[in-house]
Amino acid sequence: MPPRLTNLLLLLASATPGFAAELHVSPDGNDANPGTQAKPFATLERAQQAARKNKGSTVWLHTGSYILNKTFVLTPEDSGTAYRAARGETPKLTGGRPITGWKKVEQEPSGVTAAAKGKLWVADVPKGWRFHYLYVDGQPATRSQLNNTHWRKWSGDFSYAQQTKDGQLVTIKRKDQLANLPSNGDVEMTAIMAQYGVMGNGVVTDVNPEAGTLMWHSNQTQLGFRVFNKNFTLSNAIPFIDQPGEWCVDSAAGKVYIWPVSGDMSKAEVVAPKLYELVRVQGDEAKGKLVENVTLSGLTMTCTDRLPENEWPSDWLKRQWENVDAMLYVESARNCTFSGNRLLFSGSSGITLNLFCQGIRVEGNEIGWNGSDGIFMCGYGPGTLDVNKDNVITRNWIHDMGLGNYWHSNGVQIYQSGHNQITQNLVQNSAYSAISISGGASTFLDNPSYFFKDDARGNEGEFKYWEMFRIRSEDFPKQIQDGVRNKTYKFNRDSVKPYMHTRNNLVENNIVVEPEQLLDEGGAIYAWWCGKDNAWKDNLVFKSSGMPGSSILALDDVAEYFTITGNVIWMEGRAACGTIGVRPAERGCVIKDNIRACFKPEFADGGGGNRNGIKEGFYTTDPTREPVDRMIKTITDKVNAAGGWLGNPKTGIPGPGEPLKVQGEHTLPPGSRMTIQ
Repeated sequence: MPPRLTNLLLLLASATPGFAAELHVSPDGNDANPGTQAKPFATLERAQQAARKNKGSTVWLHTGSYILNKTFVLTPEDSGTAYRAARGETPKLTGGRPITGWKKVEQEPSGVTAAAKGKLWVADVPKGWRFHYLYVDGQPATRSQLNNTHWRKWSGDFSYAQQTKDGQLVTIKRKDQLANLPSNGDVEMTAIMAQYGVMGNGVVTDVNPEAGTLMWHSNQTQLGFRVFNKNFTLSNAIPFIDQPGEWCVDSAAGKVYIWPVSGDMSKAEVVAPKLYELVRVQGDEAKGKLVENVTLSGLTMTCTDRLPENEWPSDWLKRQWENVDAMLYVESARNCTFSGNRLLFSGSSGITLNLFCQGIRVEGNEIGWNGSDGIFMCGYGPGTLDVNKDNVITRNWIHDMGLGNYWHSNGVQIYQSGHNQITQNLVQNSAYSAISISGGASTFLDNPSYFFKDDARGNEGEFKYWEMFRIRSEDFPKQIQDGVRNKTYKFNRDSVKPYMHTRNNLVENNIVVEPEQLLDEGGAIYAWWCGKDNAWKDNLVFKSSGMPGSSILALDDVAEYFTITGNVIWMEGRAACGTIGVRPAERGCVIKDNIRACFKPEFADGGGGNRNGIKEGFYTTDPTREPVDRMIKTITDKVNAAGGWLGNPKTGIPGPGEPLKVQGEHTLPPGSRMTIQ
């Protein structure tokens, strides 16, 4: 076809309502252009306007960085539209901003440590910009912190008062730790909230070094809910910069400080995140207007921040220490596809499928170095509104989760969502479990403070317990509502099941490598208070050390009617609660044909007692690696037949003859870079 005729047809397509168009956008384009390949638009928003006039359009994104000034929102009006990378090209959407003009500090700020004197560099940023991540030459820099050790080794002691609408008063035993700290909310306090490291994060104001006090602010949790010990840390302040690579931001002064590893920042490429979400797919479930048949494919998305905990909205789930927000956030959507994308350096989760999400396909993506989960599937709380289901999570490479103080983070986390397929994923280096499915415990449903939204105030001020599980009390029969309110009704494991939507999930042919990098409890694959008929089949788990506070495959409280078959486990250590842990009261489980490979007698199950699965015949042992190699081949053959994992990653499991190295904390592979150029 002659070029002039081709361009004419493209012009007609972009201008004629109802004509499925092929539109083009490029950072080098112009929004005054017609959106053809020869004359592309410059922004996603302009391409979106044109696509809305031409249902079923495809928007082709060309190579370059699209620096988003606000979240790109797709609504029901965008149904049927595909946003794809042009063939062989690499478009990048970023929420980051460059930070330039670095100079060596001439006048030392108050509180600078002796170690950092003469070594700090500073750059100007807009006043009020408080970010939580910084990337230098493609590598994440270390946010300055009071204790630069594992949380079990954090020093310190504190006490706390009752929560009020003004926050919680905290008294620090060592008053000197508060010297020269700002009071404007730049500093955060992190404390261990429950056993094995469920933790809480609060924004700090009103620092009083003389009294040894500060005010803690968090809409996510409160001190006193489940405090396990008195260890804590503080982060983001000049007095905490005491080693190379550490940084802090002073949002009041509009300054960011760093002690550079190289000693020189004059040529460094520095980026900090500005947005909290890059793309939001947002329908209106209440009005029956869903986003349908939207496709995002071949895009690279990078660099988002996390919302400070004192700004978390009331409608976010606050079940555990994870973050429901995401770089790609989806709500009230159906039959959408997200494939072949790279979602890197999210301050929260990579992808969240929240509330009504059905028929969503997440396939062949790389999701890595996130503040919270890789993929979070979050339905409604216990009740009868069961609308997060029938989704497919397949062939994704998900790695390095929980980097942003959200340690209760998984590769794939499912809460109150069912009938999903979680298959052929490679999940590496999760802070907590690799794959987790859960619901809401009956012990919480029995408590009016959790059960009723309007009454959901505990005994400690303004903290709303209801927000932890978001129980839909209005869905329950009136006699149950009255019984809970009067404390005359108690749920049990049978009466609660109709309200648990985490049912019929298939977890199959996944490779799990080095789970539980930061926490000790849970399991490589974990379940708690679920509905019926979930299955874990033919998965492979590898860990180079033991699990001192968990099972490897863990069926925690009221995880019943599971099928667990054909899984292969190689763990160079002991599982304190059993290789396959099952509570003694659980019923209806089929657990057989599982293998603990490369088994050494000294790694026999530890003091799990009632979870010691080997006594129940839940698995057999094999001292060789033959089951591991066989399962690697089975899974990777299927993955490769379907197109492989994006980026062709190695599994991370040592091959025959290769040395076994104990995995450390999260790392960036050599040569990995993230830029907005």
